[in-house]
Amino acid sequence: MAPSLCIHTALISFVLFSTSTFAEEAQVPAMFVFGDSLVDPGNNNNLATLAKANYFPNGIDFPEGDTGRYCNGGTFADYLSNLLGLPIIPPYNNPEIKAHDMLQGVNFASAASGILDDTGRFYGELFSMDSQIQNFGRILGELGSVLENRTEDYIGSSFFLVSTGSNDYINNFLLPISQKTHLYTPESFAELVVHEYRRQLKELYDLGGRKFLIGGVGPLGCIPNQIGNNPNASEGTCIESTNILVLQFNTKLKVMLDDLNRRLRGSYFLFWDVYSKSMEIITNYSRYGFKYPLTACCGAGRSKGQIMCLPVLPLECQNRNDHIFWDPYHPTARFNSIVAEVAYNGTLQTTFPMNAMQLALL
Repeated sequence: MAPSLCIHTALISFVLFSTSTFAEEAQVPAMFVFGDSLVDPGNNNNLATLAKANYFPNGIDFPEGDTGRYCNGGTFADYLSNLLGLPIIPPYNNPEIKAHDMLQGVNFASAASGILDDTGRFYGELFSMDSQIQNFGRILGELGSVLENRTEDYIGSSFFLVSTGSNDYINNFLLPISQKTHLYTPESFAELVVHEYRRQLKELYDLGGRKFLIGGVGPLGCIPNQIGNNPNASEGTCIESTNILVLQFNTKLKVMLDDLNRRLRGSYFLFWDVYSKSMEIITNYSRYGFKYPLTACCGAGRSKGQIMCLPVLPLECQNRNDHIFWDPYHPTARFNSIVAEVAYNGTLQTTFPMNAMQLALL
């Protein structure tokens, strides 16, 4: 990337993530985020884990630098909070955070975590989905001390973004050392994960949540990690068998969310079809201005997907906007900005039964 373009990218990021002009424009009181490394803002930084990203070149295009985001810039959650008129949502696991810092939301997401409690544990400490929900329950008391009798309306009007499930496959079911493939068929494993997910979403509803955007799992067979570590895969080609597993999960997830919408009074559980939009961008990458659809910007090995993005590796991709993937697992900020815009004001083909903007304004 030429120096002038680098400066231009940094200026765009600064404008997008400026926190000085949101109060009067906010469409919801707050946004609460749950999930994995796709939306983790740095909750793992202070944990004893290998799953943390608070080092360069992560954050190279983010105004605050290497905060712990697995991205060159902002995550999907960062862009969505901006579209909702909110500032960047702060991480939960920050010892300096106070109740007044949480009034416009808290991000509980944790890298390597999943829906199942044992997912990602070989990396070290993390906040599983169950732990994230428990942490949300803990802060309700602190928020109540500030909001007093307005807490119920505040939580009910707030936006809940949940993006999880990927690690239950790539860091659990699909691991060579995993016993899950011996215990479950692909279909029964998807049923297990969706069953647990239903319970967790019901718990968030019982804690007061009403407006939910639930992200499906993206095409994991197309991430550089899966391509690079599969000796039978050719570079530039997605692994169909992995994507079939994802589609099984997403189909069951959508049915489950439809059922929750019918059964839970006053609830809105939107299914965000991450898979279809991601595949459309990957297939038509040049139309979106990308040059490298299946090769990571930062990493090493085949498709730059066999070794994580580390400070010791040379950052050869000077124009991060050319890449869909930042590292072996995670997309670039540019990809995140595109899918956030689609989730926010897209059609029923992307978010069902409405888009995020319509949900926020209900």
